[in-house]
Amino acid sequence: MDMDDLVIGGGEELTLEDQALNPMGDIVVEEGGSLVLRGVDITFNHTGFYEHGILLEDGSTIEIHDSQIIGLGNLFYFRAHSASITIENTTFRHTHLICSGATQITVRDSHIWALHCLNDTRVDALDADLSYLLLMGNSSAQIDRAQMIEIILYDRSHVSVSNTRLRFIFYFDDGTATITDCDYEDEIRFEPNLCELTIHVRDEETLELIPTVDVHLNRTKGYVDIISQTGDEGAAYFHDIEEGDYLVELAREGYDSYRTRISVLNETQQVTLLMCKLEEPDGGNNGDPLQVAAPYIFTIAFALLFLGIILRGRVKNAVDWLL
Repeated sequence: MDMDDLVIGGGEELTLEDQALNPMGDIVVEEGGSLVLRGVDITFNHTGFYEHGILLEDGSTIEIHDSQIIGLGNLFYFRAHSASITIENTTFRHTHLICSGATQITVRDSHIWALHCLNDTRVDALDADLSYLLLMGNSSAQIDRAQMIEIILYDRSHVSVSNTRLRFIFYFDDGTATITDCDYEDEIRFEPNLCELTIHVRDEETLELIPTVDVHLNRTKGYVDIISQTGDEGAAYFHDIEEGDYLVELAREGYDSYRTRISVLNETQQVTLLMCKLEEPDGGNNGDPLQVAAPYIFTIAFALLFLGIILRGRVKNAVDWLL
């Protein structure tokens, strides 16, 4: 059956059984809606790239039993956010399942080519042919009796795998895995390179190197790595820092503070930054208290001298009158 978008509204429940569908648009389950597929074959053949295929909104539910979902021509996407998904005895082909938020996924006796789990997604898979599993954020998965190619772990994600045959497990960041009674080729942990960074600081106008500049080097994730200071040669040195993006903050008396972002990519890297000198107050006295007060001191002294001359004249006249 050909059809445009199929939309299950919030609070609605729809069950489709023993049908072959060829949607010209997407299947959308809106917030609070529920869709059950039993014995349904769905073929997506949109003309555009990166189509959704199936889209689940917050709080929606889908159950797929004894069905088949195929994307033709392009890779299609099954997207879910904070939804509930049950997949049983079902095959997905040429389709990425991308789940975010607090999505809960249960997979039984099914084939899924690629499952992407973001944020706080939870997966429970049993007797599955799950070729690629990617976990990010605080996502986690429990895998038992599966056939797999790769598991890729990012951030603080975790996977427990048992009685499973797979090829590789890739670890990035702080991802962890518990492996029990598995047949696999290799575990590969990617650790960031440690780099040597030199930051030269120069005057924006004269291009002279500036000593005693406080240099704060922060990771973009928000925690402070190192604080250093430029020496007489105008350079600050950072040793054994992880490659990646950093925020650099410069501070020195007499100069405008400066902040920028740099990417540390090489094992030995040099960066030159420019600082702008603060403008001097009018008169060029640089804020020296004595120079600031000098005009007032001169005025007061002149007034006292003039007053003294007047008083001296009056005293002399009084003396003459008495004599």
